[in-house]
Amino acid sequence: MSSGLIVRWIFGIVLIILMGMLYWSSLLVEKDLKSLRTEMGELQRQLEGVRSDTQHLRHDLQNAKFSSNEGEVTQKTAGRPHMDPKYPNLLETDPFYAKTLPALLGPNFQPKGIRREDMMGRPENLHPFNSFRDVSMMNSMCTAAVSQLQFGKYETMAPNLAIKLEARPLPNAPTAHEYWVHLRDDIFWEPLRQELVPEGLQLAPHFLKRHPVTAYDFKFFYDAVMNPNVSESKAASLRNYYNDIEEIRVIDPLTFVVRWKAQATYSSLGEPMLRVKYIALGMTGALQPLPSFVFQYFADGKKIIEDDSDPDTYRKNSVWAQNFAQHWAKNVIASCGPWVFEGMSEEGIRFKRNANYYDPDANLVEGLTYTFREGSEAVWQDFKAGKIDMCPLAPSQQSELEGFLSSPVYQEQAKNPEMKIQKLEYLDLAFFYIGWNQATPFFHSKNVRQAMTMAIDRNRIIEQNLNDMGMPITGPFFRYSPAYDPEIESWPFNPQEARRLLDEEGWIDLDGDGIREKVINGKIVHFRFFMTYYAKNISGKVICEYISTALREVGVDCQLKGVDIADLSRTFEDKSFDALFMGWALGAPPENPRQLWYSKGAREKGSSNAIGFANPEIDQIIDDLEYEYDKSKRIALYHRFHRIIHEEQPYTFLFSPKRELLYRNYVRNLFIPRQRQDLVPGADITEPDFRVIWLAEH
Repeated sequence: MSSGLIVRWIFGIVLIILMGMLYWSSLLVEKDLKSLRTEMGELQRQLEGVRSDTQHLRHDLQNAKFSSNEGEVTQKTAGRPHMDPKYPNLLETDPFYAKTLPALLGPNFQPKGIRREDMMGRPENLHPFNSFRDVSMMNSMCTAAVSQLQFGKYETMAPNLAIKLEARPLPNAPTAHEYWVHLRDDIFWEPLRQELVPEGLQLAPHFLKRHPVTAYDFKFFYDAVMNPNVSESKAASLRNYYNDIEEIRVIDPLTFVVRWKAQATYSSLGEPMLRVKYIALGMTGALQPLPSFVFQYFADGKKIIEDDSDPDTYRKNSVWAQNFAQHWAKNVIASCGPWVFEGMSEEGIRFKRNANYYDPDANLVEGLTYTFREGSEAVWQDFKAGKIDMCPLAPSQQSELEGFLSSPVYQEQAKNPEMKIQKLEYLDLAFFYIGWNQATPFFHSKNVRQAMTMAIDRNRIIEQNLNDMGMPITGPFFRYSPAYDPEIESWPFNPQEARRLLDEEGWIDLDGDGIREKVINGKIVHFRFFMTYYAKNISGKVICEYISTALREVGVDCQLKGVDIADLSRTFEDKSFDALFMGWALGAPPENPRQLWYSKGAREKGSSNAIGFANPEIDQIIDDLEYEYDKSKRIALYHRFHRIIHEEQPYTFLFSPKRELLYRNYVRNLFIPRQRQDLVPGADITEPDFRVIWLAEH
């Protein structure tokens, strides 16, 4: 046999052996795969069982957690020597979250879906002290306070980041007290992420891990608010509320004390006594943490103030305040609440559910996205296309809604029952106004301000510009609040009386050009001013155009100045306007008018008293309200306040908007608490609460 044949023979034998081994191994692999598939199926069944057990356990724990407020405190008292059982807990369990909501959700509920909404304009920044409503709302979503209102009810307090709040008498002043706050031990700041900060800025590892929320974060918040060098408008506003805190004293990481200044007052029998402010309890409950692990540091992890051992460092230091205003994290929201900030782009902003938050029912969807839009028309188009879940319907879009509901596009959408459109109507806790800047030569006289109001037909605005989607108002309180005096009659639309008042004030058309003039300090001043408004709001623009025309009829030249959100914010904070068309979101009762109307704010840059209003009697009423605990006397003070503001007309109060909120059927549990006494007995809140909605499959 030749050597070539021998080689081929050996090669053939080896090939046969290799093919046999390959076939045998494939049989083993197939057998292993079948075995593995069987094991995986069994594991999947076990996981499904665990998931079901976990869901039931979750709700059992939820029910146990809320079954007794004192029980929850008892479970948390181990290692809490500063809790004193002889002082009652001022925080009461919320029955809606304890029983009603879990019953609505059912034992197998799992949060799912991404809520999609539009936002008007892109925020200039996300700074925690940015006062604009959307930014404040987003910061509040990502944090929480000492307490929260019971669902659907004003002037109630339920546990939140604190499990217990005690009122302890002050030494030598048994009628006054300080508040001891006992925090939860399971609240954490979620880690920041490198991709959320500007390119080229490298975050130190310090920021990339979780940090507990402690009493020091609450004191840091207070110190930042009270630092006079912090000029952001929200800080300036809050300063009015927290100015009478004497101290915040940290006892340990989970305990702090808030002592308010005690004021000498008199009891109903005329006896002298010391009291803290009426709102002290509510404002203590509203305290929030400010993430010290972020705002005390540069991005490289070094402290902005190296030696901050002085407990008043952040309350006084101007260097830190300057860094705080332009902090590297001003476009990042540190999260310890129900939502976690996921990032902001040119197109929008994203949040996800905080799976680590102590209350699993505080957030009932997986995520939330806001897309930035320039105006209400763009929002309406997105809703029609099914790109967002809810849409506030502008008054000018009423006829468009009727047309869309009969269109082939909607008829096709509505074949899916979950895509059908529903509507919720309510009076917004807000009002729109024209603010007259009293620092200008035009509006320092109340007669002139009254004339401006009587020259404007507010009912016409509501009927023609709002399609009746507004309610006339006469003052600064919510129409359905006890603080609002319904007996006060609105100033009439009376151009003739407006002309008479302007004549009386010396504003007369001297040259016959149709515009009034007045000699001020030896110079002729034409009654010509600019009214600033947000240019992208179509309804607002149309209203301002009508106002300009109406004022021209009485000899006043009102020129319009439409600006974007950023310029509107700067103009407001700098008080650099003649008149301003804007809206205020109203606070919940008990109303504290100090932020808008106290004379101190008239001189303070960034304060909400942007028009420079000052009135001694108004100041006195605000001061009296702060120490008045008798409900009937408080209402009498509110009504007197309302009447003075009505007479002075620092604002022309235009209307409170009626809201029509459109939403798709798959948005569940959207309702007005006051209208659902079956779910929330005693509810008095007249706006929907978006915290309790969830999304069905669609």
